[in-house]
Amino acid sequence: MTIGDRSVNLGGARQRTVLAVLGLNANRVVPVDQLIDAVWGADPPTTARSQIQICISALRRIFQEIGHPEAISTRPPGYLLQLPPEHVDSLQFTAQLADARRQADAGAKAEASATLTAALALWRGAALSGISSDQVQRAATVLEDQRLTAVEERIQLDLELGRHQEVILELRALVVEQPMRERLHAYLMLALYRCGRQADALAAARRAREILAEELGLDPGAELQHLERAILQRDPSLGPTDEASPAAPPPAPRWTPPQPRLPTPVLPRQLPASITDFVGRDDQLDQIRQVLGRSPDDDRDHRGMPVVVISGMDGVGKSSLAIRAAHELGEQYPDGQLYADMHTWDRQDRSAELLARFLRALGVTGSAIPDGVEERGELYRSMLSGKRMLVVLDDVPPELPVLPLLPGSSSCGVIIASRLRLTGLPGVRQIDLDVFDLQQSLQMLTGMVGRDRIVADRADAAELADLCGGLPLALRITGARLASRPHWRLGGLVHRLRDEAKRLDEFTHHGLELRSSIRLAYRALDAKAQRLFRLCSLLRAPDFPGWTAAALLDCSTGEAEDILESLVDARLVDIVQYPYTSVRYRLHDLIRVYAAEKLAEEETDQDSAAALARVLGGWLALAEAAHQIDYGGNYTTLHGGAQRWTMPPEEAARQIGDPADWWEAERRALAVAVRQAAEAGLSELCWDLSLTMISLFESKGYFDDWRECTNLAYQAAERDGNRIGMAAMRYSLGTLYLFQSRLAEADDCFATALEMFRAEGLEHGCALVLRNAAHIDGLRGDVESMLGKYAASLDIMRRVGDRIGEAHIMRNLAKYRMDEGDYQGATELLDQALVICEQTGCLRVQAQVLHRFAEVHLATGRLDLAKPCLHQVLRIVRDTGDRIGETHALYSLGLLRHREGRSDDAEVILGHTLERARSLGERLVEARCRFSLGEIALATGRAEAGAAHLWEAAELFGRLGSTFWQERANLLLAKADQLAPPVAEGVAAWAGLAGNRPV
Repeated sequence: MTIGDRSVNLGGARQRTVLAVLGLNANRVVPVDQLIDAVWGADPPTTARSQIQICISALRRIFQEIGHPEAISTRPPGYLLQLPPEHVDSLQFTAQLADARRQADAGAKAEASATLTAALALWRGAALSGISSDQVQRAATVLEDQRLTAVEERIQLDLELGRHQEVILELRALVVEQPMRERLHAYLMLALYRCGRQADALAAARRAREILAEELGLDPGAELQHLERAILQRDPSLGPTDEASPAAPPPAPRWTPPQPRLPTPVLPRQLPASITDFVGRDDQLDQIRQVLGRSPDDDRDHRGMPVVVISGMDGVGKSSLAIRAAHELGEQYPDGQLYADMHTWDRQDRSAELLARFLRALGVTGSAIPDGVEERGELYRSMLSGKRMLVVLDDVPPELPVLPLLPGSSSCGVIIASRLRLTGLPGVRQIDLDVFDLQQSLQMLTGMVGRDRIVADRADAAELADLCGGLPLALRITGARLASRPHWRLGGLVHRLRDEAKRLDEFTHHGLELRSSIRLAYRALDAKAQRLFRLCSLLRAPDFPGWTAAALLDCSTGEAEDILESLVDARLVDIVQYPYTSVRYRLHDLIRVYAAEKLAEEETDQDSAAALARVLGGWLALAEAAHQIDYGGNYTTLHGGAQRWTMPPEEAARQIGDPADWWEAERRALAVAVRQAAEAGLSELCWDLSLTMISLFESKGYFDDWRECTNLAYQAAERDGNRIGMAAMRYSLGTLYLFQSRLAEADDCFATALEMFRAEGLEHGCALVLRNAAHIDGLRGDVESMLGKYAASLDIMRRVGDRIGEAHIMRNLAKYRMDEGDYQGATELLDQALVICEQTGCLRVQAQVLHRFAEVHLATGRLDLAKPCLHQVLRIVRDTGDRIGETHALYSLGLLRHREGRSDDAEVILGHTLERARSLGERLVEARCRFSLGEIALATGRAEAGAAHLWEAAELFGRLGSTFWQERANLLLAKADQLAPPVAEGVAAWAGLAGNRPV
């Protein structure tokens, strides 16, 4: 062993043998048994293992002295010598030999010759000389044969470059050293002939004949005999000689040195083995068979060549499907299969190299392979014409052309696997692969790990599949790790995978690695796309719209969406399409983890925080704009001073479209935005966004989201000492409790919010609180307090210009007028409120005002006017997606049908409304439906059923604190008690089951 120009003493023969075996397997684990066999052969001593350990310890000391203390490590079941390839001559030689062959295939012969010369310069004599081990000497023989092959290839290139004079002395020495290699004799004969030395060339032929006859008792091979005749006849195919006249241009050489004799040609069968535990993809296999399948008598000359492109993200199983399909189609392509794995091409076009390889597989050798890509492609297509050959191009880089690699005959078929869909290829069948669902994921794990382990830990297996994101490569690595460790419990690996920061580290096993697959796609992106990919990891929502890319990059939406689409093309971002929404995007969970790693590596904390603040500010700006469209302005809400990220108004309008659809589509993303704002310490933005979302929460009945967002925003504001934010969130929470008819809790929240708003001098906040607190007073029957609060709130609303707040209060006061029998006064208030709604364009409150008009008409017996009002209300609430408003309108429609004498229809509508109210948590509507159903049942002679509904209604009204309605329910129940004894007994029995009777 040498370090620079210094030789290192390795010690005794055993240590040299051990190091030789480790070096021959550099960067691969060598089992201890293999080392024992190398040192002692078939008869090792009983102390063999301990002596190997002694050798390893000595070698470690040597490596430590020369600056490589970690070179040898213990790796079950043996040892591993880890050295960079440039520190191991044999690895350097192999790499340079491969480079030279690629250069030669690409037509760069001079560069190939220089590379081979450099590779051969690494040799300092016979390989592994002085080591007597049979195992080592067998490896040395292989190395020596590789050296001689490299020498022959370099000389062949020199001859093709016209360097015949320079190689003669070297060849004379080589034929003495290696007299049995006919190729060297042929090179010497050709070099002598091209130097104008025909006689010497023929003499060299005779010496070769004599040596072969004497040593082997054989005549020279057909190639050598053919060359001898060609020299004798001065065949022009041998190329020009140095005696040729310079006046006439020499003919182009049509003959190259002989190649080694080939075995009997075989059909190319280049497909890798198909995996035995292949699962799923039945539909995709059927599609491939449909396109590429054919019977022996199938004649497709009149049709184009069938091509299937399998696309999908890295690790989704494109290669496995392509290879499985190709194997299944083997009998239908009897002339063979050509296969190329192109994942190492990166951005280099190696079409010429691959065509040369395909041509060699088809029987074309030596100089018969043309130099240029076009000529090679023409020969390739000619050789495949009429053949039934299947070509599989695996892991095709998206930016490289594949047309030169396609056959031209319709009798052939092609399968291409690529991240991109390769839509530029005409007439192809595109097959997109998605990740596995839970059932397919468990099926794959079961096949690798065993049914018993999966069944025993079914819940952990399901979570394991979820943590793998259904990605087949991740599942394969996970299954392989579990299969190699039968003592592991599934829950242990689940626990390790839950740590997102280290999750990708867990997806590696014996050459299989997930991170490298994602890295390859990432590196193929340009700088802007790479940055967007990193920043997308900041978005925690399940999916996101395209404009978020513009906020992350702080650029125009058009530019950002183009960059985002390049991530889609690279299969790093998926497209999600929901009904009635625009296109949305998402990152697979494992890809998001990689993006987060790159974000931490390449972006500063300040840049990441700024990007997050921009996108959250974008959510706030759009939510504010959607609220303005809904309410005709910034009415019935408050806003803080958080920074918005805005886009041009026309672009914002395009993004929102119909506000009802936008709110629904963005609900989950908005809730996540509130959570992220709270975690990032953006309390002002957090409470502002949460409050703006009330119009979504209350119209759709998303009470869980409402509570979570409000609590998160309150806590964030409290941490920052943001008193206005705290007051706003107390107001929001009180409004939620009001919708849930939790009046005491709502009252407490409103009292706290009002005190804070007054302390901060925020009049508008006070008005909003007073408006809702007055509603609670009305439900409790405290009319004086209700009117006082409504009056104070109305005065402030008019001062601050909240016109919809003003209309809303007038609508509520109209209800009071109705209860007092002042229907004229109620109508006047509603007229004023309706004018405001029409002027501002606030359909939501307009529907509420019209609904109150319908109630006035019902109360005054003008059913003909109530009916069109309710129909108009239902159209508005359904168009705007107001589920709560629709429930209230349906309740009134049920009352209308009852008043019209259509009791059956009324019961159907009220029964349906009752179920809606229960599902939405609208307990007051639920109680009123119960009351009306009981009223109808009593009126139609079904006293027991009526009493049951009324008992439920009375109990609900009592819990809600609605004394007025509770008294009405009790009055009807008293009438039920006056019914015939059997019915009264049934009512009493039911009352006993229901609990204490309200009084």
